[in-house]
Amino acid sequence: MHGQYIRNIDRQLIGEEDTFLWLSKGDLKAEIESEIVAAQEQVLQTKYYATKILNTETDSKCRLCQQFDETVDHIISACPLLAKEQYIKDMIEHMHNYTSTYARKQGYNWTKNTGMNMCQNQ
Repeated sequence: MHGQYIRNIDRQLIGEEDTFLWLSKGDLKAEIESEIVAAQEQVLQTKYYATKILNTETDSKCRLCQQFDETVDHIISACPLLAKEQYIKDMIEHMHNYTSTYARKQGYNWTKNTGMNMCQNQ
């Protein structure tokens, strides 16, 4: 799996030098930098990695959706269950921000109470 990130990037869209510029700056702690590189190289402890590299698993399918191989790319961007859950969380957050902004403009104080948003007149 070593070198997989380089093989997967589209060299017409992404320049190798620019891609690794963040590494040369030295802004990150070594532990964080190594985790990012490990994720890029697909060597984090996923079921796919355990099945194909470590030979400790027999099934590489995603624990959540059970449809596709559980790779780093799948977890980050392609798992339909994770994407759906994140979409719902993002929409709830967006709705809360919009509603609270509107309520404040109308003279209401917007508070959270036991998981529900309640308007209280000021």
